[in-house]
Amino acid sequence: MKSVSWRMLIGIVIVIILLLVVIVLVAAALLLSTGNPPEGEISGVYGLVYAIESALIGVLTGVAEWIDYIAGQIQRLSGVI
Repeated sequence: MKSVSWRMLIGIVIVIILLLVVIVLVAAALLLSTGNPPEGEISGVYGLVYAIESALIGVLTGVAEWIDYIAGQIQRLSGVI
């Protein structure tokens, strides 16, 4: 039996990401076509941009926290204070 190759694993990840992007675009198109978003949500293109911006800010904040944590661990392990 062969183990899963890196190419296959990367291909699977790319396909999953593309499927998620398609789902988001279809949902956005449905939201724009109805013009009637859920309670408290912003409608139209600005609502879509705002949702994407909020998601990206969350991802960037998480990445920054992980980088800070890793840098702290490296600093602690190296003995430099």
